Amino acid sequence: MNTQGWIRGFMAKNMETDKFLYHVVECLSREFGKDSHITDADEEFTIKLDAYECSISMESATILKKRGAYVLDKYLLDQLRAKGFEFEVTRSQYIRYCYNIFSI
Repeated sequence: MNTQGWIRGFMAKNMETDKFLYHVVECLSREFGKDSHITDADEEFTIKLDAYECSISMESATILKKRGAYVLDKYLLDQLRAKGFEFEVTRSQYIRYCYNIFSI
């Protein structure tokens, strides 16, 4: 794992869940060049990336971030993909990390 992966692991373990979620959504926004927005209502987050929307509870986000540095990213990507957001899992090192693809 390169330095970026090591730092992300440190962030996942030490950041508060809401702050980490905002960081993940910002990473997705930058990766795809799309506007993003997060709405927080009663421990339920609604994430918008361009015209695509998904949601996650604070409890689920906490569980996912504890499972791994990129697990929350993958969950959100899978949710967005189910809503019609299209991308290739090999498009970048970041997305490959999300899908545990370490060699190409």
